[in-house]
Amino acid sequence: MQKTILFLILFLIFESLYAQYINTDSLVIVPGKSFPVLLCEADPLLMDPPGILQGSGFGFTENQNMSAGVLLSRFTIPGNGKVISRFGWRSGRMHTGTDIKMDKGDTVYSSFEGVAACVRYFYGYGNMVVIEHGNGLETCYAHLSAFLVKKGQHIQQGQPIGLAGSTGRATTNHLHFEIRENEKPYDPELVFDFEKLNIRDEVKATDDLAALQKQLQKTRDSVDGAHEEHYTVKSGDSLWKISRRFKISIQSICMLNDLSEGAVLQVGQVLRLF
Repeated sequence: MQKTILFLILFLIFESLYAQYINTDSLVIVPGKSFPVLLCEADPLLMDPPGILQGSGFGFTENQNMSAGVLLSRFTIPGNGKVISRFGWRSGRMHTGTDIKMDKGDTVYSSFEGVAACVRYFYGYGNMVVIEHGNGLETCYAHLSAFLVKKGQHIQQGQPIGLAGSTGRATTNHLHFEIRENEKPYDPELVFDFEKLNIRDEVKATDDLAALQKQLQKTRDSVDGAHEEHYTVKSGDSLWKISRRFKISIQSICMLNDLSEGAVLQVGQVLRLF
């Protein structure tokens, strides 16, 4: 009995240290996979019924006639707090959102109107709400201590949707916030200036997040990855090294360049990055 208790204590200590060292908000375990994968890469592999992050069937279409840029220009920040972890690679893992420091029980608000496509506990995300906004846009709010909405509910902009917490793989109370376009996560700081608590001026004029990323990545410190639309493979490069350097998933590189994940790159080969 004492050995069992000691093992559990050591396991919990190890888990806590590991969670502090590697930001695993965006990682999930998929049956048949040897290592955790990004949520965006796991979606097609998960055995859950439709409606987790895609294919919810709610068909929120009121915003379909607006460009993504116009919709995003109307978004509001989901909660006040200091950014404690940015989008991008962290200790060898991809962090697909922005972490906002909040106290347990602080109210989290919907950034825009839409439909609650997911309201449930989900792997390392803990208690999570995903809201579909139309035009392929959705926002994700994770590590909540409590839900204030139900799946399928029509959500108004600024409506309280949950309370901040540290459920899932989190070592402190905070909100993990994601913006996705056509299932791909983008840096929320492309849209928000979290220090000034407003939307960036460039947002409204853009067609979509992909175009906004291309426009801003050359000038913004928070997107310190790729500065070119294409990359020429050099000696020693691999898909993993390129994905880490330019903050883009291996799956995305393969989709853009019609490659398999096991492809061998050739020196001088030109790859599209976005």
